[in-house]
Amino acid sequence: MNSFKRLVLECSQELVSLSLVKATSGNVSLRLSNSFLITPSGYPLHSLTEDLIVEINSYGQALEEKTGPFGFLKPSMETQLHLALYHAHPKAKAVVHAHPLYATIIGTYLPLKPLTYEAKAFIDPIDYIPPLQPGSKELAAYVGRTTAQVIVLKNHGVVVWGDNFQECIFKMQVMEENAKQTYIGKTMGILPQ
Repeated sequence: MNSFKRLVLECSQELVSLSLVKATSGNVSLRLSNSFLITPSGYPLHSLTEDLIVEINSYGQALEEKTGPFGFLKPSMETQLHLALYHAHPKAKAVVHAHPLYATIIGTYLPLKPLTYEAKAFIDPIDYIPPLQPGSKELAAYVGRTTAQVIVLKNHGVVVWGDNFQECIFKMQVMEENAKQTYIGKTMGILPQ
């Protein structure tokens, strides 16, 4: 179990080091054979330790009661979003939700078209979810109906699912780079084709 918790922890720390999350934003989960691991609610990803990672069942309930420095450990407020993706996509082994600056802002206002061959290969297609309250059942329901592996949550962030955390982080980085390229093109008066 600790090796799986270590994977969640390492992914969380990498999101921080890549500046894809700030403060308590973002959450990470991993599918196990009969349960899931997910980051706790209200904890900054940079301050996590393995013992703070929460194991949940397919309904989002913690399998054991644990406490951390801020009290009782609850699964991420976006647990239902993660579970909706796992239920909709049986191939999904990992889910990463982050708040990359450019992808969040630009994706909220206009569709992000892949500008490079790399982007076309790794983040196309992209699904878009209308602005909905974070942690809500409505948001989870919308996300559960998506087909793409890269999903923009308008006014909120980006969610990526895949076979492992490396794939998810890679797609998140390509998404953010594509958004930066779109921004630069827009400032130069060049519209994406």
